[in-house]
Amino acid sequence: MNTVLSKKTILCVLISLWMVFSVAYIISDVWSDFKNNQILRAYEQGRVDTINTLIAEAESCQAFPVFSAEKQIQLININCLEAAE
Repeated sequence: MNTVLSKKTILCVLISLWMVFSVAYIISDVWSDFKNNQILRAYEQGRVDTINTLIAEAESCQAFPVFSAEKQIQLININCLEAAE
C-alpha cells in the first residue's frame, strides 16, 4: 500500500509541476507577443509622425533640413517651386 501511495504522490507531483511549467511558458509567450506588438506599434506610430511632420514642413514652402546621422539635405516642396515661376 505504501508503494502505491508513493507512486500516486509522485504522479501528482509530476503532473502539478508540468501544469505549473506549462502555465508559466504560456504566460511568458503571451507577454513576449504583447511586448513585440507594443514595440511594433510604437515604431509604426513614429514612422507616421515623421511623415506627417515632413508633409507639414513641406507645405510651408520653406526649405527645411532632413538629416540622418551624418548626412543632411535641404528639402522643399516642388509645388512651391512651380508657384514661384
